[in-house]
Amino acid sequence: MVLFGGSLPGVVVVVVLSLPLMLARGFQGIPGDFCRNRKPSECCDDRLDDCSVPIMGSLCYCDEFCLTRDSDDRQEDEVLEDDCCPDFREVCLGERPINDGPDQLDLGDCEKDGVKIARGATYQENCNKCTCERGEVSCEQDECMVEKKVIAKVNQGLRQYGWIAGNYSKFWGRKTREGLTLRTGTFNPESQSMQMYPITLHPEVSRIPKHFDPRNEPKWQGRLSDVRDQGWCGSSWAFSTLAVTQDRISIIAKGMKSIQLSPQNLLSCAKLGQQACEGGYIDRAWNYLRRTGVVLEECYRYESGTSGKVPRCLIQRHDFSKLQCEHKYQYKTEPAYRISNKEEDIQWEIMNNGPVQAIMEVHKDLFVYKGGVYSYSGLTGKETAIHSVRIIGWGEAPLLGMEPVKYWLVANSWGSDWGEKGFFRIRRGTNESGIESFIVAVRARLANHVYGAA
Repeated sequence: MVLFGGSLPGVVVVVVLSLPLMLARGFQGIPGDFCRNRKPSECCDDRLDDCSVPIMGSLCYCDEFCLTRDSDDRQEDEVLEDDCCPDFREVCLGERPINDGPDQLDLGDCEKDGVKIARGATYQENCNKCTCERGEVSCEQDECMVEKKVIAKVNQGLRQYGWIAGNYSKFWGRKTREGLTLRTGTFNPESQSMQMYPITLHPEVSRIPKHFDPRNEPKWQGRLSDVRDQGWCGSSWAFSTLAVTQDRISIIAKGMKSIQLSPQNLLSCAKLGQQACEGGYIDRAWNYLRRTGVVLEECYRYESGTSGKVPRCLIQRHDFSKLQCEHKYQYKTEPAYRISNKEEDIQWEIMNNGPVQAIMEVHKDLFVYKGGVYSYSGLTGKETAIHSVRIIGWGEAPLLGMEPVKYWLVANSWGSDWGEKGFFRIRRGTNESGIESFIVAVRARLANHVYGAA
């Protein structure tokens, strides 16, 4: 076994083990102290974003989940890929460091951006894998969810774009196609639903305020859903549908706090025309809620966001015996109805009855949104995906001395660590990213045994 190692000023050096024992991929072989210098502790027992260390424009981890396979299960000649820091095994697992070869780098292998890379070694540049082969470094050329140049251009053009961008560790290192598939997951409504006539509201325009945030309304406080994270599962069709449903149940059940319905129930059991983590229709989701209903989250925990898999439905013909909870009740709704794309109609519906559901196009730059009033920057490719979200309010925001820009206040399903605590503001009145093209609402049915309503 031979180790090529060492360091040069300002240079990261990659180390490779001689074949046929094993070719270590990821960050293995890069010299330096990573886990060893973490404070306040070196290693973590759970998967935590902050249990990481910067390395080669990416992040490596010092937790027990960074390994894809236990070392005891490795086979000879097997390629091991992980995102552990180079000194993870030594510091966190107590393994002896490999150091039985000369402390010199074979400079005849590869060089990129002033960094010497050993022949056959691989490393990660954001979402793309790079390999030193035949004296040259070749890298995958896939688009990544997070691009530093996009973040920089958006932040440098605040007057032009009106919002700020930033990096998210949970998106870094992921390919754009992963984000557009697994962080969205809504299909365009079927033609019959698209032809649905919107209801007539006759809004009293004079009573519509410039700003409306129901989180600050005394009569709604405690009744709106918290932002959740759909994880790596294309299930926005389920999350947005249930968020609107539970908000409206809590609003009409005066004095009761918000409930939390089970997206896993909808994913696993609403099979007709739906593709689970690969996407679904919101109109079919509403039909399922009207006819069958779903149980509470405490009865049917969400697990597809981590695994990407959708287990079998635990409820068969109203048999709840496999559920471990107290209130085994399926919450239902009345048929969903459509709101017109007029600002006043959407505002009036929200103000009087609660949040509404919208579908929109997701461009790649939305993944790096940190705050402000979003509109598509035009800095990313044309590839998009359909997403569904919950609009809860609206307002106006100043833009560097210019005329205030109108916005919708929208709850996403990418976790509270994204955007403005899980929310984002998007331009209002211009159908930005198609968000005003298809607006849906519903009247909820109350559960008698929980709320004591007729």
